[in-house]
Amino acid sequence: ASRRAGAAPHRAAPRRTAPRRRMILLAAARTGRVVLGASSGPAAALLRSNARPPPPQPSSHPRRGLAGHSKWENTRHRKAAQDGNKMKMYAKMSKLIIAAAKEGDEDVNPRLRSLITEAKRAGVPKDNIQRAVEKGLNPAGSSGAELEEIVYEGYGPSGIAVMVDTLTDNRNRTPAELRHIFDKNGGNLSGSVSWLFTRMARFDVPIASPCKDSASQQKLLEEDDLLELVLGAGADDFEADEKQGMASVLCTPQAVKNVQAALEEEMGEAPSFQFIAMPQSTVELQEKEDIEQFQSFLDQVEDQDDVQQVHHNAIIPPTN
Repeated sequence: ASRRAGAAPHRAAPRRTAPRRRMILLAAARTGRVVLGASSGPAAALLRSNARPPPPQPSSHPRRGLAGHSKWENTRHRKAAQDGNKMKMYAKMSKLIIAAAKEGDEDVNPRLRSLITEAKRAGVPKDNIQRAVEKGLNPAGSSGAELEEIVYEGYGPSGIAVMVDTLTDNRNRTPAELRHIFDKNGGNLSGSVSWLFTRMARFDVPIASPCKDSASQQKLLEEDDLLELVLGAGADDFEADEKQGMASVLCTPQAVKNVQAALEEEMGEAPSFQFIAMPQSTVELQEKEDIEQFQSFLDQVEDQDDVQQVHHNAIIPPTN
């Protein structure tokens, strides 16, 4: 055909991707497949604009733990709990030493001497022990409220008779906290149960046995020799456990000084003792639910800061 004079030259229209082919290219870009004829032109540009980004390359840095699962965090929390328990034990030992020191220094006070020995074995710092002794010997020169030894009595879960020895500087706070624990566990912090118990002192004495090394046997006595020694000093009861290499010596509070002196003279260093309340009658817990509830109750009472000892007349069978 003839071209008209003066007419503009003909230009080819730009190629457009058909709608169906465009859909195919988009799908290919998203799935990463190769489409023939799409290496250049609009189809290639469409593929490049809709292609998925390349997968991330592995990092050369070591992989970090997931949040909340850091080994260091678990170790830190566990150590913090252990330190907290240790500080609580130090505080309770210091309060006991303060109360005992009011009765005189170590030379005339077997209870104070026993507590100092026990504190050293438990790892209580020497400075803490010395401060507690000085505070007890000179209460007028120390700051803070005076500590009082108070015994609370009542019935715990399953009707178990309970006596709680406390050392407190606040007569209102301690019974309120204990009453709350008793009430929420089905107990009752009222009434008198002391007539069901007899106050005694118990020495835990290591004895010579095959389980102990030769170095520790130098100052240890055989079971028969120890029995003869403590009974001659005024002890009331004696029970030995050869497997554990320990013996329990029971005596009245009045005989503590004689028994302690006899053990110290024969062994070089007298073992520590503590005052306990021996039940005259007992109640055996048999149901699993009752045992778990009473154990939880005991843990709550013993965790109270002012509580020093808990006595009860329950017999808890050993768990398998």
